[in-house]
Amino acid sequence: MSSENNTYQDFLKWKSYAHWQKPLGSVLEVSGLNPLCGDEVKLYYLEEGKDQIKILGVSGDSCSICSASVGFLFKQQSKFQKNNLLFYLNERKKFLEGDETSLFGDLEEITFFRNVKSHPSRYRCALLPWQTLLKIIEVNHDPIS
Repeated sequence: MSSENNTYQDFLKWKSYAHWQKPLGSVLEVSGLNPLCGDEVKLYYLEEGKDQIKILGVSGDSCSICSASVGFLFKQQSKFQKNNLLFYLNERKKFLEGDETSLFGDLEEITFFRNVKSHPSRYRCALLPWQTLLKIIEVNHDPIS
């Protein structure tokens, strides 16, 4: 199997870390769209207290890079601190810009971002889920059922 096939298989594995389904019950929803390629991401979440959110599920149509990044976001979903949402995005941006010391300690996610790093035109794909997460504090959301 070629290196490219191995990378694609890894992307599929990383995508599988997310729960690709809208949860039952009342949840909040935020969407992100990359108009350049058509990637779309939806995050379904609940607020836990006034400072934390928990991602319960995801949906959307996106490329393998964006979907793998969604998988890592979901894998990290054990309560995001609202006041750190910009930090989560910025540490991934810094990594792609060359500051590998800023990254977060998940060896699989580091491998993923190293793969993306060699394709600058795909940075937006990898960052869209994290930009979508940041939108949670930028707009007011009403629960959906």
